[in-house]
Amino acid sequence: MHAHLRPLFAPAAVLAVLLPLGSCGDSGTDAQPAIPTALVNEVINLSTVQAATLRFDNGYIYLNAGVRGVVVIRQNAQQYLAFERNCPYRPYDACAKVSMDRSGFFLADSCCSSRFDLRGQLTSGPATRPLRQYITSLSGNLLYISN
Repeated sequence: MHAHLRPLFAPAAVLAVLLPLGSCGDSGTDAQPAIPTALVNEVINLSTVQAATLRFDNGYIYLNAGVRGVVVIRQNAQQYLAFERNCPYRPYDACAKVSMDRSGFFLADSCCSSRFDLRGQLTSGPATRPLRQYITSLSGNLLYISN
């Protein structure tokens, strides 16, 4: 009778050892959901009054585009960056929206207190990912923003 129980016991013992190991890698993963996607295809005429702040380095404007809006930041006369304003931490929360800090030195989410530098990189907070960046290209006075 013992010979008959051994084959049944061996697979059960292997499963008892392997099942807990399968969950070990999950504890360090980023469980935050992805930011929803939205089509972004915007053109900004940099010579307009609405875009006046983009004539200066670190100047920015908000666009009514993307999921919760887009922030466009001038790095220099040839480089502009555009980011989704939907915070990557708990992006489905109603308040998950980044804005430029009053200092003008970083972006912050007032809901979770995550902070991002002017290149969209995470500097502090519960968020674990940078801001979603959109593609920008400059042609004369026209700045194109897309995904």
